[in-house]
Amino acid sequence: MKWPLILFLLFLATGAFFPKASSQTTWEWELSSGPIVIRDGESLPHPFAGGLTAPQWSAIDIDGDGDEDAFAFDRDGNRVLIFERLNDPALGWKERPDWSVGWPELNHWVLLRDFDCDGLPDLFTGYQNSIHVWRNMGGPGVPAFEPFAVPLMASWDFGNGAQSLPVVCLTIDKPSISDVDNDGDLDIITFTETSTTLYRFSGQLACGLDLTCTNRCYGMFTEGSEDNSLFIGPDHDCSFNVVDPRFHEESSEEWNARDGMHAGGAITAIQLDGENFHDLLIADVTYPTSMALLLEDAMDGQDSTAWVDEAFPSLLPHAGTADSVNLPRFPAAFPFDTDADGDLDLVFSPNTTLETDDDASVHHWKNIGSSESPQWAFDSNQWLQDGMLDFGRGAAPVFADFDNDGDWDIAISNKERYEGVGQTPTDLALLRNTGSSEVPEFDLITTQAIDFQTNGVESVHPTFGDLDNDGDLDLIVGDELGRIHQYENTSGPGEWPTWEMETLSVTDNEGNPIDVGQFATPQLLDLNQDGFLDMLIGEKNGTLTLYLGCSDEWGLTWCLVTTDESGENWAGISVDNALGINGYSVPALYAGPDGWHVFVANELGAVQSFGNVDPTNPFAVLPSINASLGNFHPGLRGAAAFADLNADGIPEWLMGIQNGGLRWFQGTSTHVSELDGPPIAWSVHPNPAAANAEVTLTSNRSFRQSKTVFQWITLNGKCVGNPTLAASLPQKFITPESPGIYGLKIWSERKTGTSTLEAPVLIRFVVLDR
Repeated sequence: MKWPLILFLLFLATGAFFPKASSQTTWEWELSSGPIVIRDGESLPHPFAGGLTAPQWSAIDIDGDGDEDAFAFDRDGNRVLIFERLNDPALGWKERPDWSVGWPELNHWVLLRDFDCDGLPDLFTGYQNSIHVWRNMGGPGVPAFEPFAVPLMASWDFGNGAQSLPVVCLTIDKPSISDVDNDGDLDIITFTETSTTLYRFSGQLACGLDLTCTNRCYGMFTEGSEDNSLFIGPDHDCSFNVVDPRFHEESSEEWNARDGMHAGGAITAIQLDGENFHDLLIADVTYPTSMALLLEDAMDGQDSTAWVDEAFPSLLPHAGTADSVNLPRFPAAFPFDTDADGDLDLVFSPNTTLETDDDASVHHWKNIGSSESPQWAFDSNQWLQDGMLDFGRGAAPVFADFDNDGDWDIAISNKERYEGVGQTPTDLALLRNTGSSEVPEFDLITTQAIDFQTNGVESVHPTFGDLDNDGDLDLIVGDELGRIHQYENTSGPGEWPTWEMETLSVTDNEGNPIDVGQFATPQLLDLNQDGFLDMLIGEKNGTLTLYLGCSDEWGLTWCLVTTDESGENWAGISVDNALGINGYSVPALYAGPDGWHVFVANELGAVQSFGNVDPTNPFAVLPSINASLGNFHPGLRGAAAFADLNADGIPEWLMGIQNGGLRWFQGTSTHVSELDGPPIAWSVHPNPAAANAEVTLTSNRSFRQSKTVFQWITLNGKCVGNPTLAASLPQKFITPESPGIYGLKIWSERKTGTSTLEAPVLIRFVVLDR
């Protein structure tokens, strides 16, 4: 049965898809592309993709449209991101949050390769110094994998007969997986345990994974044990190869005598010199360059290194502004036809998360030659990354109305921004909401609102409140040492803020510096509803400390809260953590119609819910209600913020992560059927319509509303894309990108001088395959 016909029959069978029911009682969220963000006058294609640190790249046609999309696995946080290649090359790429769900748990490294010749890339990933393979059983737009070889085995012969043992790939490494001899099966090249020589595992069966270890000195070279120097020709010595099995007692002793220290290596097989035979790109963890090993084909399988370009591509044909790859650390290479011209380009990203340039971690080298005679030209050090908000390392967002115009602006701090070893300043970025309280749109105003370095403040976390009762928002920041610092807003009410240092190391009412240990993450709020701002502070050890705002003859001061039940640990909260040690708690309490909702982010990248604060006893112990809102873990070291950005009564959720960027979670109702609405007085034509097609919204009776907003919703109540403001009727707009049954939610603001909203209308809509 054809897909459009299936949808049409389902449409006929669901005639009562939107019955009236009671209002929603719980909040849910969906990972979303988020609202528009403008930087330097241009709209970012994927502002809320979360940033990148150590991504690994593979090609996959995930939507089955005939072109290759980009799969990225970031070693920092074990994150999956997928970017759709848009039909118009001028439009480039778009991150698809909906395509990043449904993948198995992944670690260390990931490469997508089609081993069974079914046209669907299968998944190879590292696990405990071996390789696990998951077979792709899905279809277009639906990743579905099942374990196939966990671990992947190979036949080994050390001279005493063959035996089946796991394929070796240390987890710090990145192997080469490709058909290097063009015989229809995959071959794998990895570093040996000593990191000085290479294993080659040769495929024996076309469209299968029957592997044999055919070489333990592949390329006939030796790498220095203390640096990245290479020894070839007569300087190379290998006494323990497989096809030349001189593996006797003396060589075994030599093997075991090596220190076994493995610094880390990344290998990529690719044709570099136009000789129709693969070569190797090799990188080491402590070096910024990539070495090219030009190989000679040998009939006996002893492919040997003829010569070496120690700073690829300086000795090979190249053009442009750079002569060699230059990443601060460990530049792993990923061949990928990024411009769809039929030849392989190269993407280099660090294969480590340590001491690397986090916000410039995707170096793109275009092949401006051909497959047969490549010529390399440096293109960008932020390929795809330049389309997202990436502030270096450790982003922490906060919602606030800085200009007092009735909508939410955003501040984002970072832990650090890499400018070289030992040069990692902390910053504060500001995004101004130039949209409205129903349809937000943001403009990146600055990435360096304050010079924290002048006062030696590091790893800041911001919070805002009117601390001097002058009508504007002042700033409190926590720092890496656990201290609190206060900055006064000198701009005045309604003006875009400017902050100046007022108090370095804020003290409590007894004159003691407030110090929670390490990595203080404060939130200003009136927790006990007495009219004074209070300060709730998270910290490295995963607990929360509460200081009430109290008044003395000098004005506002801070009074530490302790209880017999929890001591200084407010509400007895201790967030989940990775090793039972820390937690890195970040409070993100949200004021709902039923009081304060206690949300706290943690180092696992989850947001935990601890229920609601009891207004009659705001210091009472709160048990954990939900260990992970929505079961979302977008990245490590989460920092969350909640606010209702579209005036629908459901808070949106913005999550900063260790990778330096932000993930946007759109607030939704629990189910579409739980939304009340008057008789439908709207229509959309045509209905059904194709995906990505233009349709028109009209009304069959006169409405005198001032604003009409509409939003696509899936069967289970999830928002698709961003809400749209209808400037006038009829209104033309575009259908969703994926086929299915949707609801079009429409709501309006009445012209009554109030913000009262009409109950939403829901129109059932069918999107057909293109």
